[in-house]
Amino acid sequence: MGNAQKIDQWLDPEYIQISRQEAARILGRSPKEFDRMRKDDADCPSGFKQGSERSARVLFRLADIYRYSQTLMERNESGNEEA
Repeated sequence: MGNAQKIDQWLDPEYIQISRQEAARILGRSPKEFDRMRKDDADCPSGFKQGSERSARVLFRLADIYRYSQTLMERNESGNEEA
């Protein structure tokens, strides 16, 4: 069994926390575009603060970003079918 298979056994996207910049990169957007999506799109993950301070860092669950990416792709596909 290779190392990659061993890692896959314990890496679960439901429990991996990523930064705003990483989430934006996964979605192919700039951090500024991602912030706009979070504000305007109810389906976009809002993330969670790492602490209680106002300036606390916002993190995102990797699985939520994957699901949102799938939602965006499905929207795009259904939009192309109507055209």
